[in-house]
Amino acid sequence: MKPEYFKKVRMLTPVECERLQGFPDDFTRLGNYDGQIRPISLVQRYRLLGNAVSVPTVEAVAIRIHNNTNFD
Repeated sequence: MKPEYFKKVRMLTPVECERLQGFPDDFTRLGNYDGQIRPISLVQRYRLLGNAVSVPTVEAVAIRIHNNTNFD
């Protein structure tokens, strides 16, 4: 029998995923389809967020590169 805590695991919501990636809430909710603004499906939102690069991580790397580069 599985331990009790396995029964309480749930999927993250798209908004929770956006927050973890450093995006604003509902950043992936709407998309531009040939000039029409329409909702993006949950599957596509999860794919977009899963393939995204975490904004805070990129920012930290860029700052380190900038601080360690000598342009003098």
